Amino acid sequence: MTDAPERPSAGAESSGMKQPGFDAIKGGILLGLAVLLGIVLLNVIDDGSDGPVGDGTTTEPTSAGGTTETSTPTATEAPAKTPAELIVIAVNAGARAGSAGNMSEQLATAGYTNQLEPADWSGEQRAGNSVLCKPNLDREAAALATAVGAGTQAAPMPTPPPPGGDQADCVVAVGGEATADTTATTGTTTG
Repeated sequence: MTDAPERPSAGAESSGMKQPGFDAIKGGILLGLAVLLGIVLLNVIDDGSDGPVGDGTTTEPTSAGGTTETSTPTATEAPAKTPAELIVIAVNAGARAGSAGNMSEQLATAGYTNQLEPADWSGEQRAGNSVLCKPNLDREAAALATAVGAGTQAAPMPTPPPPGGDQADCVVAVGGEATADTTATTGTTTG
Protein backbone atom coordinates (compact mmCIF):
# COMPACT_ATOMS: atom_id res chain seq x y z
CA MET A 1 0.00 0.00 0.00
CA THR A 2 1.11 3.38 -0.79
CA ASP A 3 0.89 6.23 1.52
CA ALA A 4 -1.54 9.00 0.51
CA PRO A 5 -0.14 12.47 0.40
CA GLU A 6 -0.84 14.46 3.45
CA ARG A 7 -3.49 17.14 3.12
CA PRO A 8 -3.24 20.32 5.09
CA SER A 9 -5.95 20.82 7.64
CA ALA A 10 -8.50 23.65 7.35
CA GLY A 11 -6.73 25.58 10.10
CA ALA A 12 -3.41 25.53 8.26
CA GLU A 13 -5.02 26.79 5.07
CA SER A 14 -6.44 29.88 6.68
CA SER A 15 -3.47 30.75 8.83
CA GLY A 16 -0.50 30.12 6.57
CA MET A 17 -1.69 31.09 3.11
CA LYS A 18 -2.78 34.49 1.81
CA GLN A 19 -6.22 34.95 0.42
CA PRO A 20 -6.20 36.59 -3.03
CA GLY A 21 -9.31 38.72 -2.31
CA PHE A 22 -7.72 40.35 0.73
CA ASP A 23 -4.91 41.94 -1.34
CA ALA A 24 -7.42 43.38 -3.80
CA ILE A 25 -9.46 44.93 -0.98
CA LYS A 26 -6.33 46.46 0.60
CA GLY A 27 -5.28 47.90 -2.79
CA GLY A 28 -8.74 49.36 -3.39
CA ILE A 29 -8.78 51.03 0.03
CA LEU A 30 -5.30 52.52 -0.51
CA LEU A 31 -6.28 53.79 -3.96
CA GLY A 32 -9.46 55.38 -2.57
CA LEU A 33 -7.48 57.11 0.20
CA ALA A 34 -4.97 58.45 -2.33
CA VAL A 35 -7.74 59.93 -4.51
CA LEU A 36 -9.44 61.49 -1.47
CA LEU A 37 -6.12 62.98 -0.30
CA GLY A 38 -5.52 64.41 -3.81
CA ILE A 39 -8.93 66.09 -3.87
CA VAL A 40 -8.41 67.61 -0.43
CA LEU A 41 -4.95 68.92 -1.37
CA LEU A 42 -6.22 70.47 -4.62
CA ASN A 43 -8.98 72.29 -2.77
CA VAL A 44 -6.60 73.56 -0.10
CA ILE A 45 -3.69 74.53 -2.36
CA ASP A 46 -5.40 75.72 -5.60
CA ASP A 47 -7.45 78.86 -4.93
CA GLY A 48 -8.38 79.10 -8.63
CA SER A 49 -6.97 82.59 -9.07
CA ASP A 50 -4.18 81.95 -11.55
CA GLY A 51 -3.37 80.09 -14.69
CA PRO A 52 -5.62 78.88 -17.46
CA VAL A 53 -7.52 76.65 -15.04
CA GLY A 54 -8.27 79.53 -12.66
CA ASP A 55 -10.29 82.59 -13.65
CA GLY A 56 -9.32 82.55 -17.32
CA THR A 57 -6.71 85.29 -16.89
CA THR A 58 -3.09 84.75 -17.81
CA THR A 59 -0.10 87.06 -17.80
CA GLU A 60 2.37 87.07 -20.65
CA PRO A 61 5.71 88.87 -20.97
CA THR A 62 5.91 91.74 -23.47
CA SER A 63 8.87 92.82 -25.58
CA ALA A 64 9.14 95.98 -23.43
CA GLY A 65 9.86 93.93 -20.32
CA GLY A 66 6.40 94.27 -18.73
CA THR A 67 3.52 91.86 -18.72
CA THR A 68 0.18 91.85 -20.46
CA GLU A 69 -2.88 90.32 -18.83
CA THR A 70 -5.22 88.51 -21.16
CA SER A 71 -8.61 87.03 -20.43
CA THR A 72 -10.42 84.14 -22.05
CA PRO A 73 -14.17 83.58 -21.89
CA THR A 74 -15.24 81.62 -18.85
CA ALA A 75 -17.53 78.65 -18.84
CA THR A 76 -20.16 80.66 -16.96
CA GLU A 77 -20.58 83.20 -19.79
CA ALA A 78 -23.67 82.18 -21.71
CA PRO A 79 -23.36 81.96 -25.47
CA ALA A 80 -24.98 84.78 -27.40
CA LYS A 81 -28.54 84.20 -28.52
CA THR A 82 -28.94 83.73 -32.24
CA PRO A 83 -31.22 86.14 -34.12
CA ALA A 84 -33.89 83.41 -34.27
CA GLU A 85 -33.70 82.87 -30.47
CA LEU A 86 -33.93 86.56 -29.55
CA ILE A 87 -37.48 87.77 -28.82
CA VAL A 88 -37.87 91.15 -30.54
CA ILE A 89 -40.63 93.73 -30.95
CA ALA A 90 -40.55 96.76 -33.25
CA VAL A 91 -42.42 99.84 -32.00
CA ASN A 92 -43.18 103.19 -33.60
CA ALA A 93 -41.45 105.82 -31.45
CA GLY A 94 -41.87 109.02 -33.44
CA ALA A 95 -41.80 107.45 -36.91
CA ARG A 96 -44.66 107.67 -39.37
CA ALA A 97 -47.45 105.08 -39.11
CA GLY A 98 -46.49 101.63 -40.40
CA SER A 99 -42.75 102.09 -39.81
CA ALA A 100 -42.65 99.46 -37.05
CA GLY A 101 -44.28 96.93 -39.39
CA ASN A 102 -41.73 97.69 -42.11
CA MET A 103 -38.90 97.33 -39.57
CA SER A 104 -40.35 94.00 -38.43
CA GLU A 105 -40.25 92.71 -42.02
CA GLN A 106 -36.66 93.94 -42.46
CA LEU A 107 -35.59 92.16 -39.25
CA ALA A 108 -37.36 88.91 -40.26
CA THR A 109 -35.33 88.96 -43.48
CA ALA A 110 -32.16 89.32 -41.35
CA GLY A 111 -33.08 86.20 -39.32
CA TYR A 112 -34.95 87.81 -36.42
CA THR A 113 -37.98 85.55 -36.79
CA ASN A 114 -39.04 85.36 -33.12
CA GLN A 115 -40.98 88.64 -33.06
CA LEU A 116 -43.97 90.00 -31.25
CA GLU A 117 -46.62 91.97 -33.15
CA PRO A 118 -45.38 95.54 -33.97
CA ALA A 119 -46.88 98.27 -31.76
CA ASP A 120 -47.01 102.02 -31.17
CA TRP A 121 -45.14 103.64 -28.27
CA SER A 122 -47.61 106.42 -27.52
CA GLY A 123 -46.10 109.75 -26.62
CA GLU A 124 -42.51 108.71 -27.43
CA GLN A 125 -40.76 110.93 -29.98
CA ARG A 126 -37.28 109.63 -30.78
CA ALA A 127 -34.98 110.91 -33.48
CA GLY A 128 -33.48 107.91 -35.24
CA ASN A 129 -33.71 104.25 -34.33
CA SER A 130 -32.80 102.67 -31.00
CA VAL A 131 -32.29 99.12 -29.78
CA LEU A 132 -33.32 98.67 -26.13
CA CYS A 133 -32.39 95.33 -24.54
CA LYS A 134 -32.72 93.68 -21.16
CA PRO A 135 -29.56 93.25 -19.03
CA ASN A 136 -26.82 90.82 -20.13
CA LEU A 137 -27.75 91.05 -23.81
CA ASP A 138 -25.00 93.45 -24.92
CA ARG A 139 -23.72 91.20 -27.74
CA GLU A 140 -27.25 90.64 -29.00
CA ALA A 141 -27.99 94.39 -28.83
CA ALA A 142 -24.91 95.19 -30.93
CA ALA A 143 -25.85 92.60 -33.57
CA LEU A 144 -29.47 93.79 -33.65
CA ALA A 145 -28.37 97.45 -33.97
CA THR A 146 -26.28 96.44 -36.99
CA ALA A 147 -29.30 94.70 -38.54
CA VAL A 148 -31.49 97.77 -37.93
CA GLY A 149 -29.02 100.03 -39.74
CA ALA A 150 -26.30 102.64 -39.46
CA GLY A 151 -26.70 105.24 -36.73
CA THR A 152 -28.79 102.96 -34.51
CA GLN A 153 -28.28 103.53 -30.80
CA ALA A 154 -28.08 100.58 -28.39
CA ALA A 155 -29.24 101.25 -24.83
CA PRO A 156 -30.59 99.39 -21.80
CA MET A 157 -34.31 98.69 -21.53
CA PRO A 158 -35.96 101.65 -19.74
CA THR A 159 -38.23 101.34 -16.72
CA PRO A 160 -41.12 101.09 -17.35
CA PRO A 161 -40.44 99.28 -20.62
CA PRO A 162 -42.01 100.27 -23.95
CA PRO A 163 -45.08 98.34 -25.14
CA GLY A 164 -44.16 94.66 -25.40
CA GLY A 165 -40.80 95.27 -23.70
CA ASP A 166 -41.79 93.18 -20.70
CA GLN A 167 -42.27 90.14 -22.98
CA ALA A 168 -39.38 90.77 -25.38
CA ASP A 169 -35.61 90.49 -24.97
CA CYS A 170 -35.10 93.61 -27.11
CA VAL A 171 -37.26 96.45 -28.43
CA VAL A 172 -36.47 98.23 -31.69
CA ALA A 173 -37.77 101.78 -31.29
CA VAL A 174 -38.31 103.21 -34.76
CA GLY A 175 -37.90 106.96 -34.46
CA GLY A 176 -38.35 109.87 -36.81
CA GLU A 177 -35.67 111.11 -39.17
CA ALA A 178 -32.43 111.86 -37.32
CA THR A 179 -30.93 115.26 -38.08
CA ALA A 180 -27.30 116.31 -37.85
CA ASP A 181 -28.09 118.22 -34.62
CA THR A 182 -29.68 115.26 -32.84
CA THR A 183 -26.97 112.86 -34.00
CA ALA A 184 -24.26 115.10 -32.59
CA THR A 185 -25.96 115.57 -29.22
CA THR A 186 -27.12 111.98 -28.65
CA GLY A 187 -23.80 110.35 -29.51
CA THR A 188 -25.18 107.65 -31.76
CA THR A 189 -23.40 104.35 -32.05
CA THR A 190 -23.47 101.74 -34.76
CA GLY A 191 -23.21 98.67 -32.50
